Amino acid sequence: MLADVDNIDLFLLLEASKAGKHMTIAGRLVNCHSDACARDLRKRIEDAVYSRDLATTRSDERTYYNGILKVLRRRLREVEKELKSRQARLTEGTTATKRQSRSRARRQSIRLLQRAGIL
Repeated sequence: MLADVDNIDLFLLLEASKAGKHMTIAGRLVNCHSDACARDLRKRIEDAVYSRDLATTRSDERTYYNGILKVLRRRLREVEKELKSRQARLTEGTTATKRQSRSRARRQSIRLLQRAGIL
C-alpha cells in the first residue's frame, strides 16, 4: 500500500513539473513559449496540411484535419505573440538602459564642467 502512495505522489510530481511544457513530435518537453515549441507547431501544421490535402473534398477526414489545423494555428499565433512580446521587452529594456547610461554620462559631464568652472 505504501508503494502505491509513493507511485501516486511520484506521478503527481511528474505531472506538476510538466506545467507550462509542450511535448514535441520527438517526445521532448520544451517550454510552451519557446522557439522550439513554435518550430514543432509549424512542423505539425505542415504535416496536417499534407494529410488534409490527400483527403477528398467535403469528406469527414478533411473536416477533421481542418479542425486540427485551426487549433494548431491558434496555438502557433499565441506562441508567436508571446515570443514577440518577450523580444519587445528585451529591446525596450536595452533601450531604457542605453537612455539611462546616456543621461548618467551627461550628468557626470555637467558635474565635471561645473567643477572645472566652465559652466
